[in-house]
Amino acid sequence: MDRLLDIDEVRATARRTGFMKRSSKLAPEHFLECLMFADLEHGQLSLQNSCDDMVIHNGIRVSKVALHKRFNQSSVEFVQAVLSDQMLTRMDFADARDWSAFSAVIIADSCKFHLPKGFSEAYPPMGRFAAGNSLMNIQYALDIKSGCWKTLDFTRATENDQRYSGAHIDRIGKGELHIRDLGYVTQSYLLGIARRQAYFLNRLHPSCRPVEAETGQYIDWAKKYQAMAAAGQNISEVCVTIGKGDETVECRLVAVPVPRAVWEERIRKANVQAKRQGYALTDEYKNRARFSLFITNAGKDRLGTEMVAELYRLRWQIELMFKSWKSLFGIHKVKAVKKARLECQLLAKLLRIVVNWKIYKCIDSIATQKFKNRSCSTWKVFKHLRVIAQVIRKMARKEISALKWYDQYIYPIIQSLLLEPKKGKKAAFQILNDIFKA
Repeated sequence: MDRLLDIDEVRATARRTGFMKRSSKLAPEHFLECLMFADLEHGQLSLQNSCDDMVIHNGIRVSKVALHKRFNQSSVEFVQAVLSDQMLTRMDFADARDWSAFSAVIIADSCKFHLPKGFSEAYPPMGRFAAGNSLMNIQYALDIKSGCWKTLDFTRATENDQRYSGAHIDRIGKGELHIRDLGYVTQSYLLGIARRQAYFLNRLHPSCRPVEAETGQYIDWAKKYQAMAAAGQNISEVCVTIGKGDETVECRLVAVPVPRAVWEERIRKANVQAKRQGYALTDEYKNRARFSLFITNAGKDRLGTEMVAELYRLRWQIELMFKSWKSLFGIHKVKAVKKARLECQLLAKLLRIVVNWKIYKCIDSIATQKFKNRSCSTWKVFKHLRVIAQVIRKMARKEISALKWYDQYIYPIIQSLLLEPKKGKKAAFQILNDIFKA
């Protein structure tokens, strides 16, 4: 943790991005701190609040006008570069799991929220969000193998998830496993991953009709359901091909029957949608809806049949991350300010979250060794770190050592930070232990 926000590195980044061209009483680390560790949510944070912060914590007096002028393209690039550097800095921990099957296991999704008036040109609304004045869209990806943030992009909402995944296929590395929801998946996306010798794990798109590799026939979902019910099977796997001609992709299809109540609810919702749009549900759709369907091009030697659906469940960890961003850090609570200031404040807030994530990984590493078969709750740790934010600020400034900080603020309560798994459900760390043989 001693490498978090190294002052020399921050200043070097400030010079590289043009934020610091000459000596100034407003040092880049002071500018960064006042945005990162502001006690107020950005929807309430004023220029005067930031000026007061600098006086209190650094003894520096800066006028509101002077601070307002510092919010420009160079300041945005500076904060963005510091954030990128923190994302690239790996923190290696002892891990008993066998991750050799994949070079990375990456879950990805997007987080959207409305912005005040005045940002519609840079961040236009779209689709079901069109009622708002403008829309911020953050594309985020996390490697659950290394614990590193892989992607954090501000994008226009008009660049939907499918277009985004297609435009950034070159970021995918050999041997990586990518877990994404249907919003990102296209035939070209699946082909792109396969051609880059990487792996995908997704739900099967409703419009896709897979062909059994052995028979060359479309799957009869009614017969499959009857056969599985007669045999008492709760999971089935078959090799299939998806697409046509040169765009064919070969993969494994894993089918898991859902409880009757779940199937009935699916049909109810689909009927409402069909009636609204003026069409009727087909028998094929109704029979297919009896299953949760997953596709992957990873072989059984890398990912067993029973583990496919389990691993896909981890995609919901990213939703929990977005929840903490909004509920604990209020990234969506912004006010009408100039664009550069909005982006600086948002990037600084995300930088604070990255720092907290690294601290969480340190605490969790200690907890998993101290308490066998236990893990820390991300939500509980993030909530505690928000309470002691100013102490973390002191640690970043080297005013308190990481060891002393841990002994005083973490060790006495570490047991209360442990995750409490829900009855009948595996926690994320338990799923990872099972799949990657902890």
